[in-house]
Amino acid sequence: MISVRCFESLPEAACLRDDVNALNRRCAPPDPFSTFEFFENYLGQDEALQAGGGLRVWFVTVFRADTLIGYVALKLVSRKTWLRRVATLSFLVTHDNDRPHLVACPENLRDASVAVYGYLLARQREWGFLEFHQQDSTSSLFPPPDAVDLSGYRVSEWPGLPNCTVHLRWSSLPEYMRAMEARFRSNLERQVRHLLAAGELELLSSSDTAATPALLELYRSIEPRSWKSRTDVGIGQEPRRIAYFEGLLGTHQPMRLSIQILLLDGVPIAGLINGSFANGLYALQMVYDEAFGRMSPGSAMLLLGMRQAIDGGYAFFNLLSGFGYYKARWLAQATDTRIAQIYRVGSLWYWHRKIGDWKRAALPALAKPTRALFNPLRRSASRRKLAQAEPGRPTVIAMQPAQRQRLAALIASVRQSPGEGLSAQALASVLQIANTASRARSAHAL
Repeated sequence: MISVRCFESLPEAACLRDDVNALNRRCAPPDPFSTFEFFENYLGQDEALQAGGGLRVWFVTVFRADTLIGYVALKLVSRKTWLRRVATLSFLVTHDNDRPHLVACPENLRDASVAVYGYLLARQREWGFLEFHQQDSTSSLFPPPDAVDLSGYRVSEWPGLPNCTVHLRWSSLPEYMRAMEARFRSNLERQVRHLLAAGELELLSSSDTAATPALLELYRSIEPRSWKSRTDVGIGQEPRRIAYFEGLLGTHQPMRLSIQILLLDGVPIAGLINGSFANGLYALQMVYDEAFGRMSPGSAMLLLGMRQAIDGGYAFFNLLSGFGYYKARWLAQATDTRIAQIYRVGSLWYWHRKIGDWKRAALPALAKPTRALFNPLRRSASRRKLAQAEPGRPTVIAMQPAQRQRLAALIASVRQSPGEGLSAQALASVLQIANTASRARSAHAL
């Protein structure tokens, strides 16, 4: 017999922590963003929930007899309009993760999905519309199983951002580089040469919790000099957001974070934060000083990330969503996703959607533009800075003496902690592997 129980706080559901994590590990692939600890850390920094605001947890669990066979973490968010309060039901975590889903083993997916829909539709008066984002072709939530009757609802869907994952089939970085498209590889080589000529490079890297807090602070020191400082896609300066990432560094977290920082003449200019879970590596955040944008330090960081993934023996390097045009050049496989919204007919959200559809039909200019082959957010944020930069020339990083002293102290602490440090010579050897790969390919052709 199948039953459903919904917990409206994670502490209430803590009795299922071990069962939740064990079920997640049995799924393929296990998902670092569906662990109980990940949800706890996310909610621990949610100001609206802590203040008793308009966010309520719906942690929906499905049992066969007394055995947990499925769960999905949702949130009900309500806000007041000039008419009345309206509520949206969606996944608990809607960013910093990959394709949220109903967690269940393949043999239980259908039964668990039917049970979840049955529960959510039975409480339809509490929400105006239900939204599932980043659903791929394997989703058990959308489209719903045939047994789910949505005849009394309006269903809308449209393309979402594809997930981009590099499935690792190469035994070394040179082999991976040889598989790249020739023109992209040539551009990458040129950017690496310019970067190596800019000054004294050094890499600091660690996954040890004795070093990662300092590395995170070094990473954050780069963001004000990045295009991300004029957007909301980075870590930023908000205490709640910073605390979220600091929480991910904890030893209790199943996903182990590693941070790599690239130094130029002793100053951080680029950084990469990866998460390791089971047999996968996940690129969570990347940043670089836009004054060096023409040297593409971000490309150097991604190359170092690929080195970590290959040398670490991971099955895949998940680059998450966004920037798909660029990630494809790194041999990432794109998995299309879609956003689904289910509106309760007659609700305020239903009429809001209907009016929006009428406007878009009458005014085609309001329709969403086709996907561009560049990142418009980054281009808009960086255009002025890049126009002022001189290609191939090192830029003096303006910084207060106290700030330089703070960075120097952090760097010294990292060097004394467990981790990897690559000197300029060693880093040059790694980054110039592109040239080695190119020469090896030419020699083979001869």
